[in-house]
Amino acid sequence: MSQIKELIIHFSKLKQLKYINNLLNWDLQVYMPDGSNKGRAELISLVGELVHKKLISNKTETLISEAEQKKDLSLIDAAILREAKREYQKAIKIPTDLVVEIAKNASLGHKAWEKARKKSDFSIFRPYLTKMIDLQKQYADLINIGENRYDSLLDDYEPGATKKWLSSLFNNLAPQLQTILKKLETSGEEPDSSILENVYDAKKQWEFSNSVIEKLGFDFSIGRQDKSVHPFTTAVASEDVRITTRIIENFLPAGLFGTIHECGHALYDMGFMEEIHGTNLADGSSLGIHESQSRMYENFVGRSKEFWKYWYPRLKNLFPENLGDVALNHFYKAINTVKPSLIRVEADEITYSLHIILRFEIESLIFEDLIEVEELPQVWDEKMTELLNITPPNDAKGILQDVHWSGGAFGYFPTYTLGNLYAAQIYNDALTKNPNMPFEFTSGNFNTLLQYLRENVHQYGSIFHPRDLIHKITGEALNPEYFITYLEEKFYPIYRV
Repeated sequence: MSQIKELIIHFSKLKQLKYINNLLNWDLQVYMPDGSNKGRAELISLVGELVHKKLISNKTETLISEAEQKKDLSLIDAAILREAKREYQKAIKIPTDLVVEIAKNASLGHKAWEKARKKSDFSIFRPYLTKMIDLQKQYADLINIGENRYDSLLDDYEPGATKKWLSSLFNNLAPQLQTILKKLETSGEEPDSSILENVYDAKKQWEFSNSVIEKLGFDFSIGRQDKSVHPFTTAVASEDVRITTRIIENFLPAGLFGTIHECGHALYDMGFMEEIHGTNLADGSSLGIHESQSRMYENFVGRSKEFWKYWYPRLKNLFPENLGDVALNHFYKAINTVKPSLIRVEADEITYSLHIILRFEIESLIFEDLIEVEELPQVWDEKMTELLNITPPNDAKGILQDVHWSGGAFGYFPTYTLGNLYAAQIYNDALTKNPNMPFEFTSGNFNTLLQYLRENVHQYGSIFHPRDLIHKITGEALNPEYFITYLEEKFYPIYRV
């Protein structure tokens, strides 16, 4: 057997262990009884320990070294070797005890976060967050990539991203978004979104959301949807993808657009070329690219008028008491209402990235040791007021609204805004090559978009790093102007600017 084949098998076994951990975490958030948390934390940390020990073994080092001697590797084999080496070189810097402690604290912290959020009491979550931040600081110091701790954390989610690059990007983006927001707020137009806050039967919402994602291409033979406190997507094999949503009876967009968002992630995970199934390339190019798929389906497609020309009559038939007399144009404006709001996952397309910039700024302060954990709720509220001119009334709608910090996902949030930027640039390319695509949406045909994404994004998994992939697709580097142009062309007509 060739050295590269042995390396592929070795890392495929590692991938299988990671899938097991994904399944344990999926169950933790979907079905596991609350009282089972301690035992689950032990299982998750044990699998994490096994992965780490296998990753830093002498065998891994030998296989990588031998594979590096081979010349003329194929595109896939070269990428497998690159990613194997990248993962190994990080892992050998981290003691197994730290890996186990992070995994255990993440599991315990998740349940503490759920309880704290339910009671709107940050003090319940604070000790777990304090511990996790300390662990992540240790991790970042050991990884030591880039100019600062935050660079080390970012690299896990967006290879090549740095705090300096993001700061420059966000410092230019924030005022442009605030300018658009001010123009809309002073336009004199204000869509009536109250129809979205009527009571919509949860069972009907669930059935409708399933029918939508099936039409978009979600394959229920290798995937399923469930409910959780915070929507997420996970894969437990190359052909086993799970998504979750949360349904709010008196706020229609939460479940519907949450489902479409996670469907975008799932379509990516379901679309890898067969040659990389089960390998270390069976993942997204980055979380930013992954997020581009979910944001594209949720907003560029799911909140478009063409999409609703097909789906709105069906939604009206389900909820005639709420929508029977409501015109399509009224509904379209309602789901595209722009208004600063407290909850990130329910934010409109313009203010959403301001939520992310807030989190980026706070995370930067944390890892520069410029803020203490007990100060976070106050700083959160101050930055919400500064960026969005709105102040959270309690912890649940402020500092506790997101799950990600409980699992140690620091450096993760910026990928959401990167996702918006990547999505705009990729979608522009798709429209340039397929100008009739939006018209196809009006008849319920979403195949052209899916096939475009399969060909240009999905199939490659993590063969290409994000900056290489966006250039391969569009012929240029990431360009935020596509996103700004998209927002202006969509929202100025709605608000008659």
